[in-house]
Amino acid sequence: MNGELATVKFRYKDPKSEVSKLQQVVVSDKAVGIDAASEDFRFATAVAEFGMLIRNSEFKQQASFAGLIARAKAAKGKDDEGYRAEFIRMAENSKSLMDTGG
Repeated sequence: MNGELATVKFRYKDPKSEVSKLQQVVVSDKAVGIDAASEDFRFATAVAEFGMLIRNSEFKQQASFAGLIARAKAAKGKDDEGYRAEFIRMAENSKSLMDTGG
């Protein structure tokens, strides 16, 4: 195997053009640690983990509120609209409710 997991190809057309353009990206089969991922990706993993926990998903494995809250805080980054801070507060409140059985 050549280490290629997938090739993503898509075409788009500028509204002022008659000709479409092809974009192509090769996705390699190379594991990368979460610390090497972008802030946005790390924050998105916290949101996904939150969803699995509140649904009690069979796929949650070792997911935890403490872990997702810590990751969300570390990956909060620029938050002009306050949405990320609000998510963190919601996760902390959910953790409190789950801890108290409420």
